[in-house]
Amino acid sequence: MNAERQEWFIRSHYTPERYQRLQSLLEDRIGTRIEFRIMEAPVFLSEKIRQQIADAAVTLVKQCTDTAYLSHALEQAIPNRYRMPDIPPHPTCAVVDFALAESDSTLLPRLIELQGFPSLFAYQFFLAAAYHDAYELTEEFSPYFDPTLSNEEYQSVLRRWLRSDHHPDNTALVDYQPQKQKTFPDFLATQKLTGVAPTDICSIIARDGILFHERGGAWQPLRRIYMRAITDELEEHGITVPFSWNNPPRTEWVVHPNWYFLMSKYSLPFLQHPTVPRAMLCNTIEHLPTDAPYVLKPLFAFAGKGVNIEPTDADFQAIPQQERSYWLAMEKVNYAPVLQTPAGNNYIEVRCMVIWEEGSDPRATMSLIRTGRSKLMGSRYLTLPWTGASICFFER
Repeated sequence: MNAERQEWFIRSHYTPERYQRLQSLLEDRIGTRIEFRIMEAPVFLSEKIRQQIADAAVTLVKQCTDTAYLSHALEQAIPNRYRMPDIPPHPTCAVVDFALAESDSTLLPRLIELQGFPSLFAYQFFLAAAYHDAYELTEEFSPYFDPTLSNEEYQSVLRRWLRSDHHPDNTALVDYQPQKQKTFPDFLATQKLTGVAPTDICSIIARDGILFHERGGAWQPLRRIYMRAITDELEEHGITVPFSWNNPPRTEWVVHPNWYFLMSKYSLPFLQHPTVPRAMLCNTIEHLPTDAPYVLKPLFAFAGKGVNIEPTDADFQAIPQQERSYWLAMEKVNYAPVLQTPAGNNYIEVRCMVIWEEGSDPRATMSLIRTGRSKLMGSRYLTLPWTGASICFFER
């Protein structure tokens, strides 16, 4: 933490009027209402924490591409109905979430989960600017884990990563009913920064092995897809996609859908790093361990769905045997209440967003914060004053 900066911000810059201006600026600039709660303040983190999280995130993402790991993950992690050909050797992006915990009075990041899937890469760019402008911050704070990244370079990276060399009409951010998603602000922000606009997965058509979508009243070939649709949501709504997962059409994927499974909670038992808590797939154990408190998590649910944070062995035994390979038992991480706010001390979860371009090393880029005083950190639980979604600010 950078407690001095946090106290300085609350004392010298926060007012209720400026907080209202923050929300108005963000919604006006993006062009839609923000349906999740925005925290009243950015979270100022130390250089030490920045480096620890950035290094850990890149290391863990690279471990998920090791040959030894993929030798079993390619067969066991991907459900057969979603198994696709031509899986690239690494994902083009990933998100890695850490809790801030304490050990012997030292603040340490502890891994909560990781996913080979996109996050709010564009929305957070607008959020950082809105914090600066609404609160009239003359100091320059960076939201990036890579201290060499400038705003201009970040925008350039996003455009190159999402569009490659394609015309915007031949690209799309694809989701199910994108206008109804809570992440729709990020979809509009993505369009503003890169020209890649949202398309409903149900509106895509396939002809002769090529996908098409509508742009400007005409059907355009869809050459590159920024995939934001989540398979468990598609299943929940009974959606049949306009192509075969097992024999997909010719297109480029950002990120390839199978990396959603390959880099996921399935990965946690196989990761080796000081930030990683003990974890095991539930089909490898007969009882919930008793050596420490554990949580039960479904492998492929998103946004905290289905997580049991205080399970009993009876809860474990209630998972059908044939489903246990899709559940994880993970040692419980005790979040430290280290963020001081006028409403009380908050817990913090930090997301590091990684971009991995072809021919380059993975790069820790944008930050995201979820903070609150409840036991769960999903946006649906962060509704009280001085809780919600925020961003890291590092001193340049």
